[in-house]
Amino acid sequence: MLKKLTNLITNNFWLKILGIVFAVIIWMAVVNVQDPDKAVTFSVQVEVVNGDFLTDIGKTYEILDGTDTISFTVTGQRSIVENLSASDFKAVANIENIDDSMSIVPIVITATSYSSQLEITTRSSYLKLNVENLVTQEYEIEVIMEGTPATGCFVNSVDSSPETVTVTGPESVVNRISTAQVTLNVDGATDDVSSTEPIALLDESGEEVSQERLTLDAAETVAAADILMRKTVSLSFEVEGESAENTRYTGIQSEVSSVTLEGDRDVLNAMTSLDITSDQLNVEGAGESLTVQIYLPDYLPEGVSLADGEKEEITVILEIEAQTTVEVEMPTDNITVSGLAEGLSLSYDSDTVAVTITGYADDLDSVSGEDLTAVLDASGLQTGTYEVGLTLEGDYAETAAATVSVTVTDDSTEEEETESENNSEEE
Repeated sequence: MLKKLTNLITNNFWLKILGIVFAVIIWMAVVNVQDPDKAVTFSVQVEVVNGDFLTDIGKTYEILDGTDTISFTVTGQRSIVENLSASDFKAVANIENIDDSMSIVPIVITATSYSSQLEITTRSSYLKLNVENLVTQEYEIEVIMEGTPATGCFVNSVDSSPETVTVTGPESVVNRISTAQVTLNVDGATDDVSSTEPIALLDESGEEVSQERLTLDAAETVAAADILMRKTVSLSFEVEGESAENTRYTGIQSEVSSVTLEGDRDVLNAMTSLDITSDQLNVEGAGESLTVQIYLPDYLPEGVSLADGEKEEITVILEIEAQTTVEVEMPTDNITVSGLAEGLSLSYDSDTVAVTITGYADDLDSVSGEDLTAVLDASGLQTGTYEVGLTLEGDYAETAAATVSVTVTDDSTEEEETESENNSEEE
């Protein structure tokens, strides 16, 4: 049996070997015809790893020319290639492998499936970088007002929390930054305004600097505005005391008649004037005008202050007027004679009499002698010439004085003299 099996194998041996080879060739030909090689192009995003390698040495980088996306060709059997997608491949750029010029990093493409059965080719397999120094700079945050507060209100002060922002990034980008700003809307505001707002970075021309490559220790800040009211009110002075005899207090003269105040809205709305009550405003026994200094902040209610530009101390004059004396000419026709004995007549030496009146200037300005009347008491007068005092009537009776020269004659004597004169003329 064994001999028979051996004869079967060795009989025509080379012919059988040739048949086996031919069968393999035919199988491979069939396979190649049914499942030929195929090339397919894919694009994938490059995964950048170990970026801290540059950060740790004070550097930062920017990927140039879109080289973080790479296209490559995959060649393999059609049955395999046609079932592949971009997700079956990884493209990795390890920053630790950056070249000496600090400009390119090799990209390694690998297949996550069928890696031994695929051939990967690409034109360029480098990640291009712009490497710069990594710098840090601190900026004060400027709060910009947008809009206008309500009528009579104004922005007293603004602040932010935090007050500064620290920016880290490429030197070329950080050097462009001129200021950090936030915008706060105060339009129509009557009370304090507070809002959380994003921080914007601006260059010298006011253009916003992109924060894409920057790191901020705070992306936003709480911006706040102190809103106060401003109002102009008159000054009101309370004067006490009585001035000296024959004088009078006529009023107060102040270098300012009103002041502009600012502060709490409710307090100012209730104010119509700023009332000044001071021991200095006392004219008791004063015989002449008094000049005093008033420190206005002493009279301001809580929550209110003087607006910028207003004087804190002002000068006021308490005006004291003394009486003066004037002389007017009163017609003697305005004199009423009383008490003249019967049979006597009285005549004046002139048509007017000088009347001296004591009073206050504004009152005396309107006095006319024509408006004055007086009484002459002729009681006890006999014939002769006299200087007689007059009693003035009306508003100035107590402050006016006058004397008049009069002549008193006997009526019977005058009649005899008249008859004698007539007889002489007849002769």
